Amino acid sequence: MRNMVAQHSLKRKATLENGSGNKRGPAVPQSSRAENDNDLQELGNESSISYDEEAMEPLEDPMIDQQVFSDDAGSVSDADAHEEASESEEHDRPTAGPSRSSKNLYKAPTLSEMEALRRAEETGGTTFSLQLSELLEASLLPTAPHAALKDLLTAIHSRILGMPAIESLHPAKAIKRIGIKVPFPGPAEFSPLKNGKEIKWTLGWAKPEEVVIGGSWSVVGGYKKEKGEMGGIDLVVAMPHGIFSPKDRLDYRYFHKRIFYLAVIFSELQRLATKEGELKGVKIEWATNMADERRPIVVVRAGKDQGLKSKVDIRIHASIPSSLFPLSSLSPAKSLVRTALFATTDQTSGTPSPLYNTSILHDTLHKPHLLHLHRLSQLLPSNARTVDSFLALWRIWAKRRGIRRERGGSAWLAGMVLGWVINGGWVGGVGGKREQVKKVAGVGRSLGAWGALRAAWEFLAHTDFKQTPIFLHPPSSPSSFEHSVFLTFSHVFTDPSGLVNIFAGWDEGEIDFLRYHARETLAMLEDESGERFADVFLKEFDLGPAVFDEFFHIDISSARLPDDLYKRSEHPSVSSLAVTVFSSTLRQGLSNRVNFVHICPISDHSISVGLLLDPSHANRVLDIGPSSDKPLEGEAFRGLWGEKAELRRFKDGSIAESVVWDLSRPEDAALIPSKIVRYLLENHYSIPGDAVTSFSSSQSWLSLIQIPSSARDAITIKGSEKLGFRPMLSGYDSLYKVLKDIDHKLPLAVLNVQPSSPLLRYSSTFVPHPVDIHRFSAAPDCIKYIPSADVIVQFESSPKWPDDLAAVQKVKLALFEKLARILPSRLPEIKADIVFDAGASEIEDQASLAVMLPEGISFRLRIYYEREKTMLERVLQEEKPLFATSLPYPPRRLVVPALAIHLERFHYLPAHHSSLAPMHHRYPTYSSACRLLKRWFAAHMLLGESGVREEIVELIMAGVYLEPGRGKTPSSAVGGFMRAMELLECWDWRTEPLLIPIVSASSPTSASASGRVRFPAELKEEALKLFEHLRAKEKGTEGNEGNVHAWVVCTEQDVEGMRWTKGIGKAVAVRVGALARATVRAVKDSIEKGSLDVTALFITPLEHYDIIIHLSPKFLSTSAQSILPDPSLWEPHLKYRNLTSSSEESDGMRIDFDPAALFVRDLKKIYGDSLMFFVDRHGGDAVGGVWNLARDGARGLKSFLGWNGMPVKSEAELVEINKEAIIGEIARLGQDLVVRIERRR
Repeated sequence: MRNMVAQHSLKRKATLENGSGNKRGPAVPQSSRAENDNDLQELGNESSISYDEEAMEPLEDPMIDQQVFSDDAGSVSDADAHEEASESEEHDRPTAGPSRSSKNLYKAPTLSEMEALRRAEETGGTTFSLQLSELLEASLLPTAPHAALKDLLTAIHSRILGMPAIESLHPAKAIKRIGIKVPFPGPAEFSPLKNGKEIKWTLGWAKPEEVVIGGSWSVVGGYKKEKGEMGGIDLVVAMPHGIFSPKDRLDYRYFHKRIFYLAVIFSELQRLATKEGELKGVKIEWATNMADERRPIVVVRAGKDQGLKSKVDIRIHASIPSSLFPLSSLSPAKSLVRTALFATTDQTSGTPSPLYNTSILHDTLHKPHLLHLHRLSQLLPSNARTVDSFLALWRIWAKRRGIRRERGGSAWLAGMVLGWVINGGWVGGVGGKREQVKKVAGVGRSLGAWGALRAAWEFLAHTDFKQTPIFLHPPSSPSSFEHSVFLTFSHVFTDPSGLVNIFAGWDEGEIDFLRYHARETLAMLEDESGERFADVFLKEFDLGPAVFDEFFHIDISSARLPDDLYKRSEHPSVSSLAVTVFSSTLRQGLSNRVNFVHICPISDHSISVGLLLDPSHANRVLDIGPSSDKPLEGEAFRGLWGEKAELRRFKDGSIAESVVWDLSRPEDAALIPSKIVRYLLENHYSIPGDAVTSFSSSQSWLSLIQIPSSARDAITIKGSEKLGFRPMLSGYDSLYKVLKDIDHKLPLAVLNVQPSSPLLRYSSTFVPHPVDIHRFSAAPDCIKYIPSADVIVQFESSPKWPDDLAAVQKVKLALFEKLARILPSRLPEIKADIVFDAGASEIEDQASLAVMLPEGISFRLRIYYEREKTMLERVLQEEKPLFATSLPYPPRRLVVPALAIHLERFHYLPAHHSSLAPMHHRYPTYSSACRLLKRWFAAHMLLGESGVREEIVELIMAGVYLEPGRGKTPSSAVGGFMRAMELLECWDWRTEPLLIPIVSASSPTSASASGRVRFPAELKEEALKLFEHLRAKEKGTEGNEGNVHAWVVCTEQDVEGMRWTKGIGKAVAVRVGALARATVRAVKDSIEKGSLDVTALFITPLEHYDIIIHLSPKFLSTSAQSILPDPSLWEPHLKYRNLTSSSEESDGMRIDFDPAALFVRDLKKIYGDSLMFFVDRHGGDAVGGVWNLARDGARGLKSFLGWNGMPVKSEAELVEINKEAIIGEIARLGQDLVVRIERRR
């Protein structure tokens, strides 16, 4: 009979494929068929490892070697074979060209070719299609199981069927007899081992009715879970009807008998694991099925010790016949848990137990769900393994996003969603009424795996399972429940049998999390011009602080959870109960601050909480509750907030309950969601603050971009920390008005005033607090750093401007001198000084006006003359002046750097500022995220001219917000920072540029349907061409530090992508990538440990530098900005505030004075050809130096080498870098400032 079934299935498959036009296939030796028939007979005893023949007639046995039938050998008739042979002979026969048969020239495409074309059309291109094919080829295993795996399954199957029965005994005696600990599920009140409890039922064991292969493996074959491990296999043991009674459905009695039945199997397999045989060495463990503690399973872990190619988990489930309990008694509306433990009646009453009832029903549905998946495999093209591919892609996509197997990452849910995509179903919510349903047709059977996957994402992304319930079964069916039965659940998605709600037991946040990833994946795929395969299937996006805006670990071991027996019976584990009650409380308290709250159990005593914030409401300081005339709502509000709630009268005269969150500074608003979580958990569940670990917004993160309060208060105006960037912006407004008002006193009118500084676009690493001018001189030098904001002033065009570059600079000086005299007359306490740039030539912009406003805010004014650029370009284009009377042109060696400085200072920087200034207003957390990223670069000694410029850091963070990739736009600073770390970690700068649509962000029409900003297609194509040309040109320089322009960051204003990245070499780019990877790895490790040392992420390793120059922090004006500031440097000096500083220039306020930066600048000027220098510009007391490898080694002696050399002992006249002499010179140059120099290499 089994052989007949196999032949019948083979015949169906051949017929299906012949119907699609595939009539050819290689001949299969008869011995192969016989061999496989024998394999079939090995498992074909009384109780088969596959389902019964009648139910599974269309299903191929998973234990048969499918390779026999892969090419439809059995469907090739003799006529077909003869025709094929004739065609082959005709093809081989030499014939004249024109008379050749057209039949052979224009063959119809094969099924595989047609499938490849269709897949390419679905995916939008052959590249994506090829990548998809390669991924599936690497993921899907052959449908025929490995011989060793087949033997292992056969051994387990045979042993379970061969186990002797155990007579029914009292539970305590039965457990003692099997000799292992049985983890009975459910509350202790229902435990059969509870002392003093009278037990009238018994536990026994009898031979199962059948043992079958369940799950997707039996239908579509196996898959690779990860390297060296394949996906699990489900083995379903059908428990016999005779060991149960009708009352077993009550009070966990069924689940106690169920686990005892599995415990007997567990004990036997554990015994066999220690003996010779196929099962020797396997590991036997307990696990839960789909996170349902009521339904534990036995897991057999096997691997290479058992002869397998890969590790595998064989999950042994227990099932029951659907007729064991009356269907009506298992309805979600029924109560099967009697909280009155001493009830004497058999009738149950009280609160329904839908989750309990659903758990029992799940044990009846292994076969129906298997048949559902089998029907889908018959409906969709089997030659392309469509269902197999769909399930594999779903698993990969879900795993990359940290979607748990129990909550959406499994093939089980994927099969249900695929059923909706193909067959459709019924949708509720018609007319706003959940009970009103309509029939919705499926997409059809012609979809490939990729098309079905996109349709599945569309279904999840756009379906509100709360307002519009989804049913895969018809409204009325005798074998299923009515639709109305499921409406007691908040979210509804029923299985095809109509017996269970798939989302039963899911927290609302878990459903929202699954829908969120589907929605964001589709949003990412809107950009058809980009390559998104890696983002969808290869790159991981499961790091909590990057996925969520707020991410916590909570220790619930001391939590005061509800002791209600009903709740504990519906949620039998501590973690599942905590998830349920915490989720409800946090959603209520956070209200519209969050898009959703995702809570996930980590262990029995720990859970994680992830918040996806709504940026419009997340940092709201005031929560307004019900008005005073609504006592019931007011009582509920006070019950939620406790002592935090208070009645307040508002300006409009209304009185309402409210909660106010006090802030000491604007940045602290980011901590409000975290404060709410901590307060609610402590107030309602007695969870102390130290049991809540935040990996996102916390004071530890904020302190990195804040100056210690003692140093800040010593030199700044009291209370200025509460104003944030407002004093700086207000100061700019005052200066702007003054400059506009003094036109009549200047020889040229002020045409335009434009900001060009991070201090004026909310992106400076530290907030520029206004300086208290009267107390500044008494402060120690180590906290006296005063930043200034660059402002560009443009005067009107006039014949008064000279036509000579050097004379233009003289005119600028004259204008500065005039401004310096006029400004104090308008603002009496203003200070204005002309400052010259060190080393500037006479033809380049060389001076600025440093202005200190009475409010303690400083600016640096520069004058822009629009014809200066034309004059510089003319010198480069013409060899000499056109007229003999004209002044001679300056040397080109002076003109080239002068033009570069002019373009950057007066064209690029103002344009960059104008593009980025709106980012803070559009994305409130962009500013803090950008400041954190700058802090990270600076802390690792990579921010600045010798590393990564501030403008590039701002653009990288802008890219994270404008094109967030796999997730939504971050709504927290730490979320944006971690996304940037993942970007830097994964960015292959050798093969792709970064495209930042910063200009398009200001255009309302540039955003896609999902709101993401796209880089203009024409400019993108041009940028990619330029990048390819650059890399092709650099290929010849690989022996000499190839990829000279390591980073290419393109904007609409800079399609070439090298405006800000010319100083980033290969060494810097590689180090940034390595540090980003280390940062992400450290955060992952910290999450696993349950605690995060934020400061450690910003402490850079120094062992890679050749020399380290240690500086004295007491001479550094930025010492208070250090990652590890030392208050002892300044606090002792603050005790005597009436004493002046011992510094000779204590009364002078030196703007932008940074000894470390000036020292490094001099070192670069002197030794830049020999050493690369790196320093933390924010309080770093160490300068790292790396020898230039291009200058290392001996070379011939010649003039103007550019570095200190010494002779080499050799016959030739060779010299090499005199490293000891250079180090000695550096020590003398930095006398007093340099403490010591450490040479590593």
